[in-house]
Amino acid sequence: MNKFLFLLLFPFCVFAQQDSISYKYWVSFTDKDNSNFDLNMPEGFLSQRAIDRRVNQGIDIKIQDLPINSWYADSIGDLGFDIINRSKWFNGIMITTNDSTLVNQITFPFVKSVFYFGQWNKNKSNQKKQSKLETDFSKADYGDAYNQLAMLKGEFLHKRNLKGEGKVIAVLDAGFSKADEMDAFQKLFDEGRILGSWDFVRQEEGVYEDHSHGMMVLSTMGAENKGEIIGTSPDACFWLLRTEDGDTENLIEEYNWLCGAEFADSVGADIINSSLGYTTFDDASQNHTYSDMNGRTTPVSIAANLASRKGMIVVNSAGNSGSSSWHYIGAPADADSILSVGAVDENTDFAWFSSFGPTADGRVKPTIVAQGGNTIVATSDNGTLTGNGTSFSSPIIAGMTACLWQAHPNRTNMEIINAIILSAHLHENPNDSLGNGLPNFALADLLLTEPKNQTQSDVFAIVPNPITANSHIYVYAANTNAMRMEVYNIKGNRISKFNFSLTAQTNNQINLSFLRKNAVGVYLLKIRLGGQEFVEKVILVD
Repeated sequence: MNKFLFLLLFPFCVFAQQDSISYKYWVSFTDKDNSNFDLNMPEGFLSQRAIDRRVNQGIDIKIQDLPINSWYADSIGDLGFDIINRSKWFNGIMITTNDSTLVNQITFPFVKSVFYFGQWNKNKSNQKKQSKLETDFSKADYGDAYNQLAMLKGEFLHKRNLKGEGKVIAVLDAGFSKADEMDAFQKLFDEGRILGSWDFVRQEEGVYEDHSHGMMVLSTMGAENKGEIIGTSPDACFWLLRTEDGDTENLIEEYNWLCGAEFADSVGADIINSSLGYTTFDDASQNHTYSDMNGRTTPVSIAANLASRKGMIVVNSAGNSGSSSWHYIGAPADADSILSVGAVDENTDFAWFSSFGPTADGRVKPTIVAQGGNTIVATSDNGTLTGNGTSFSSPIIAGMTACLWQAHPNRTNMEIINAIILSAHLHENPNDSLGNGLPNFALADLLLTEPKNQTQSDVFAIVPNPITANSHIYVYAANTNAMRMEVYNIKGNRISKFNFSLTAQTNNQINLSFLRKNAVGVYLLKIRLGGQEFVEKVILVD
């Protein structure tokens, strides 16, 4: 089943209309011979941002990036088909017709294959089906949404004014109902940071009359309504792309996703958030199986991997099948070069609905987790509500990823992803429910910081805090290899002291196992390093 990956239920309306049936197909071409475009002149088919992204990360522009042969597409159109979407990466087109017999006329030698998606009622209303849908700020400004930021240590980046500025996030979803009318997004629109929109289902610009799912997803990243909700990347820019049809569950939506990802690449997006997942469909012959969840079988997972190879970071919901018979992640969460995000609740406990890993080929999934249980999202009446689903944990991570990449613009997409994974609290012992665990973006920032650029505030980070005896501190030693640490209780009494030998010009990991003999409570760690002294309060728990 393809699902919006959140668990809110909506009423639905049915309108009586005369049916008009259309038939939809995917046509794959054999080659891109005689292209009107030149790989040496990529500005003809890629934006400057897309070109710069490739140059900055050492990614070659390939034949795969060339648009499809226009003569091939026109030849299909001349038979009487309407061309809905085009794909450079898959070298094919999506077509529709009212006459199912026309497909028999597709006999061109440049046609590799034709796949039939099914039939559609063209006059079907755009229903919201009842289904399982998967500035300096003070703490008060965030409202109840502060928790979903703080559990990732995201406030440390926001306090440094790292809120996603200069980063572009493409949101692939089912619609963004009334987002253009809401207070939470007024600043985005006023500052021109909604860069545009496109509906790959209906082939139009309008996305604000469709499903509200994407609006709520967007709010976890881009909302700024002080006292109610502030998202994880309120200064980022966004493309709003509708690839999901809420009326159907059909494999065609994976191809819509493909075209949306290509569009995101072409316009220069840095990050894709996709709170969507695909497993089974209305037509059982199109169903995936768990064995398909290997990152290289389903169309949408292949597309997600291609998007990553173009230098973007794809962040995708793990899925909401944890308590269902499917149980496992869906596609494209199984893709190997993306962040697949599971869910915890507001207390950082595993959320009962979150899908499990591993992938069919044994890789760790979900990659990481964030708050998806009782998540604060914006509503069209300018308030907030709590929602459940990996639909919300994914964009929370996507927004924080934009902030982290803003801090380290010269890093590649995979360097950013790897730092996020290494910062997560279970990365040394991942499991099938939480994956690598909750990331710590303050630590990820430290891990990405070049030694020569580190300041006093970068000298050490404690992960996580509250701590256990299995936690670590990361200490950067600039010009010395000697460190002294003193531990004080809350009354100010020194209870222990230690000397450590460090490696200069690198981040040193120090295990806090020596705290095991101490009772739970609040302690102060005083670090003396190279003539400087730093004090950090920690909370020791079981």
